[in-house]
Amino acid sequence: MVRLRPGFTVGRTIRALDEVGDADEIARCSLVVLQGNPVLTYALFTVAFIEQVAIPTMARTLYRRDTGDIMVFPARRNADTIVFFGQLLDHGPTSTVGRAWIERLNQIHSHFPLRNDDSLYTLSTLALDPHQMTTALGRSPFTSAQLEAQWHFWRAVAQEQKIANIPVSRELMQRWRVEYEEREFATSFEGRQVARSLIDDFARSALPVPLRRYATQIISAICPPRVRDVHELPEPRRAIRWALRALVVAYSLSTPLRLVDLDRSFVRQFGGEWIDPSDPATVGYRKNREHGHRAGA
Repeated sequence: MVRLRPGFTVGRTIRALDEVGDADEIARCSLVVLQGNPVLTYALFTVAFIEQVAIPTMARTLYRRDTGDIMVFPARRNADTIVFFGQLLDHGPTSTVGRAWIERLNQIHSHFPLRNDDSLYTLSTLALDPHQMTTALGRSPFTSAQLEAQWHFWRAVAQEQKIANIPVSRELMQRWRVEYEEREFATSFEGRQVARSLIDDFARSALPVPLRRYATQIISAICPPRVRDVHELPEPRRAIRWALRALVVAYSLSTPLRLVDLDRSFVRQFGGEWIDPSDPATVGYRKNREHGHRAGA
C-alpha cells in the first residue's frame, strides 16, 4: 500500500533530525522521498556520467573499444548504477546491507585501472551535482541542512569504499573538484561516444516519445558549460533553457505541497527484472557477460 503524504510533513520530519547523526535518513528523505522524480533523477545521473567521461582515462575505461556495458546495454548499466546508490540510500552505507553493496561496487571497480582521484571525482558529482545543477537551472529544492546531511552521507560512502584524501567539507570538495577538472578535462573520441550513448539512453528511458528528439538539447542545457564544450554538445536553444528553468523552479517551489511516497525507493523505481534486491552479485559488471557479447552472445 502506497503511503502518500504532502511534502511539508517530510520536511517537518527532516527538521527534527540531526544533520550529522541522522545524515543517512535525511539523505534518503531529501534525495529519494522528496526529490526522487524519475525523470529528474535520470537526467541528473546522466549528466553526472557525462561529466565523468570528460576525463579521457575514465572515458576509455567505460568505452572499452565500443564493448563496455555503457555502449552495449546502456539502459541496464545505468539502472544498475542507480540501484547501487538506491540500496545505499535505503539502508545507509555503514549498515550490513550497505556494506555488502559497497563491497560489490569495489569488486567491480577492481577490474579497471581507476585512480583514487577518479573515484573522488565521482564522489563529487554525486554529492554536489543535485544542488548545483538545479541551482543553475533556476532553484535548488534542498535546504542547507539537507545539503550538509547529504555531504555526510556521501562522505561515509567514500570512506566505506576506502577512497583516500576525502575533503572534510562540501566547500573543500568543490574547491578540489574545480582544480581536478582544470587539470583532467579534455576532449576525447571515447568521451564523445559514451556521452552520445548516455543521451540516447536518456531519451529512450526517461522521455515520452514526442520529447525524445529534444534529448540532446535538454542534457546540453543541464550540463555545465565546460562539460558541454569538452563533448562538443550544441548550445541549447533559449526555449529549452526557459522551459527547463520554469519546470525546475515550479518543481522546487511545489515541494511542500506535492504528494510524495514515504516508501519511495530507487531500487524499485529503476531496478529491472534481472535484479535480485537481496543479492548484490546480480547487479553490475560481470567479466564473462562482456566476453559473451564479444563472442556474439
